[in-house]
Amino acid sequence: MTDFSPTAIGFAAGLLVGATSTGGGALLTPALILIARVPPSIAIGSDVLIASGMKLFGGGFYAFRREVHWPTVGRLAAGSVPGALVGMAILDRMPLDRLETWLTHALGAVLVVAGAALLLRVTLAGRRPPQRTPPAAVTIGLGFAIGVLVSMTSVGSGSLLLCVLALGYPLQARETVGTDLVHALLLSVVATLGHAGAGRVDTALAGAVLAGAIPGVLAGARLATGVQERSLRTALAVVLVAVGVPLAVFGM
Repeated sequence: MTDFSPTAIGFAAGLLVGATSTGGGALLTPALILIARVPPSIAIGSDVLIASGMKLFGGGFYAFRREVHWPTVGRLAAGSVPGALVGMAILDRMPLDRLETWLTHALGAVLVVAGAALLLRVTLAGRRPPQRTPPAAVTIGLGFAIGVLVSMTSVGSGSLLLCVLALGYPLQARETVGTDLVHALLLSVVATLGHAGAGRVDTALAGAVLAGAIPGVLAGARLATGVQERSLRTALAVVLVAVGVPLAVFGM
């Protein structure tokens, strides 16, 4: 590993997050584990800190342009914050000698699901969006599930939640991305505090990744209207499944 590889990894992840709100944790965490050889627990804990930085800039960009549906953000957060607390409580009670192996398998399984969700989104792209917003209880429950997943694997917001928002909520495309990014910021801050308290955050690593991720997410947000999202998401889905299957089955 070279000294700049975390920064290069961060730039690539940030570019995807800014352009599509997809691929941040889903690519960054396995990249830190497989390329930078970071232990899974530290990679996950550090990634939620990194996500807070990336999504502060990305979410701010969309909020400034009034492309955020705030009622949906509030309902998601009402579920995701308690969900994150539950997820971190589970990790804190897990035996240390099993934690890294369990996290590796869990991350792989979630990556496979995330890849399948992206393929579903690509397949159904162009379908007429629903005309009615789901009941508040449904959105809160969705937020809870995402909170558990993100706190335990750092994956789920951009890859799974965005798919549900795009297919199940009457939001414009860019409003969907902005809503996901702002909610992900709130969730990432809560998860970061929990992981930091448990000693699972490497601030130096997070700083190196953010040095590439912040310019990447800003560049991605500006290029969002010109990127070929269908091809990008299809390729990303294939990569997620290809990485997730061996992690889920064999571990590191």
